[in-house]
Amino acid sequence: MKLTMNKLSLALASYLILFLAAAATAATARCTFEIVVKTDGRRNAGTDARVSLQARAARGPTLTVANLESWGQMAAGHDYFEKGNLDRFRGAGDCMPSEPCNMVLTSDGSGNKPGWYVSYVMVTQLGQGSLPSMTHRWAVDQWLAVDEAPHMLTAERRGCGIGAAAP
Repeated sequence: MKLTMNKLSLALASYLILFLAAAATAATARCTFEIVVKTDGRRNAGTDARVSLQARAARGPTLTVANLESWGQMAAGHDYFEKGNLDRFRGAGDCMPSEPCNMVLTSDGSGNKPGWYVSYVMVTQLGQGSLPSMTHRWAVDQWLAVDEAPHMLTAERRGCGIGAAAP
C-alpha cells in the first residue's frame, strides 16, 4: 500500500509540473495568429479607414494589432475591407493560455469611405508546443460608422464561457 501511495504522489507531482510548464509556455511563448474579417455585401459596406483589433482569452495577454492591414495575407494590390470581401491576416503575438474569446474591432473613421459594415471576425491561435490551435468567431453584424446606427466606430464582442466558439 505504501508503494502505491508513493507512485500516486509521484504521478500527481509529475502532472502538476507538466501543467505549470504548459502554463508558463503559454505566458511567454510567441504564437502565430490568423484573422479572418468578412465585410458585408450591402451597399456602401466597405471602408478605406484604418482598422485595429484586440483579442484576448478569459485571462492572459491581449493580442493587439494597431493596423490590421499590415498583417494582410491577400495578393499585392488587394483593397482590404471592401464590400463582400473575406480578408485574411496573419502575424505573431504572445500566446494565449486558452481560446481567444473577447474581441474589440475599431475603425478610425478615416478615408474616402469611412463607414463599414462588418459581418464577422474570426481569430485563430495556431498550435505552439503543447498548446493546441484555438479559434473563436464573433458575429459582428454592425456598422462601424458615425452616420449609421449604432453610431460607433468600435464593436466589442464578449464570448468567454458562453460556448460561442467556431466549429
